[in-house]
Amino acid sequence: MDTEICIVGAGPAGATLSHFLTKEKINHIVLDKGSFPRDKICGDGITVDVLNVLKRISPELQERFTQESEMLASWGFCFHASNGKELRYDFRDNGFPMAPFYTSRRLDLDDFLVRNLTDEYGKLLNESEVIGIIRHDAGVDVTYVNGGVEHVIKAKMIIGAEGEKPIVTRHLGLEHFREKEHLIGALRVYYKNVKGFHDGNHLEFFFDKELLPGYFWAFPLSNNEANVGLGMVSTAISDKKVNLKKMLDHVIENNMKVARMFAEAEPLEKTRGWGLPIITPKRQIAGERFALIGDAAGMIEPFTGKGIGPGMMSARICSEHIVQALKDKDYNMTHYQEHMYRYYKSEIKTGYTLQKTLKYPIALNSVLGLSNLSAIKKWSHNKMVTEWNRWI
Repeated sequence: MDTEICIVGAGPAGATLSHFLTKEKINHIVLDKGSFPRDKICGDGITVDVLNVLKRISPELQERFTQESEMLASWGFCFHASNGKELRYDFRDNGFPMAPFYTSRRLDLDDFLVRNLTDEYGKLLNESEVIGIIRHDAGVDVTYVNGGVEHVIKAKMIIGAEGEKPIVTRHLGLEHFREKEHLIGALRVYYKNVKGFHDGNHLEFFFDKELLPGYFWAFPLSNNEANVGLGMVSTAISDKKVNLKKMLDHVIENNMKVARMFAEAEPLEKTRGWGLPIITPKRQIAGERFALIGDAAGMIEPFTGKGIGPGMMSARICSEHIVQALKDKDYNMTHYQEHMYRYYKSEIKTGYTLQKTLKYPIALNSVLGLSNLSAIKKWSHNKMVTEWNRWI
């Protein structure tokens, strides 16, 4: 089976790349070892960069996404400091045509992106596990198993979109970059009957002093449910010998604000954990006939841990370099890697700076306290509104 591009993984990054390649009329095959709909552990927060990418695929796709019943519009967010103060923004009076944030279960989001794929230029093969990848002068041979039978795809390039667990990197013999200082350990559990969410469905972040340098989140979902979890940089987990499951329970029971919200709440599943590889230029994400996107490339923002937006953005940028590579018949994708780290240079610097403040409660409280000063809050609010409008 011959194709131009083989994509491993049909999550948000892989499916997004398929959308863009279809738009460019580039033949490709997407392999995923699962089948849809299927759940993936995630915070379920949809940020403005996701909306931007959906619009770039097509304005109709963006509109369809915002109208899906499974997607809950969120009109703001709140940072709760360990000293009880909070920094809250609400954007309902800023004239946006749609909410600046959404929450969507990964079960629904991933299924939405896959359901809206067409088979004119791309082919999605579910329940297909990659067992071998060989690069050579003429291209890349990808061996996969489907229904107990081995198959081989011959492609010009391979794109790794398989998430945090290495597949493409391992088969290509590349280093799977997992330094603890660039990895966040996180837990997620779905709850029902969490009370006290803002009427604008704000995303709630709690910087509890017992949890620092990490944070607890509670994001409202449709059907009176919520995505609840916490995250902490792996170096801190090791140094402080933190049991994340016990810490999650501790925050729910002992943080006064959180405890009130969870007084009548019931978990819908067992706590589930995963690793979040955060953005660092030390990681190799491209080379001769290959590129990595999404979590496979470590596209996680260092402070908030957001990954869906950067993952889908990496797919969009990767698609531009694939188009150029096929046109020039030069399949070295290093320019994509340079583009990605240039694009996120400011966010990387800011994210790591803010991440460091989590080690010092006094500094974090001061930052959030100063942010509440009317002049600063008005300026930052207006800046966020301007940036949102620029993206959309």
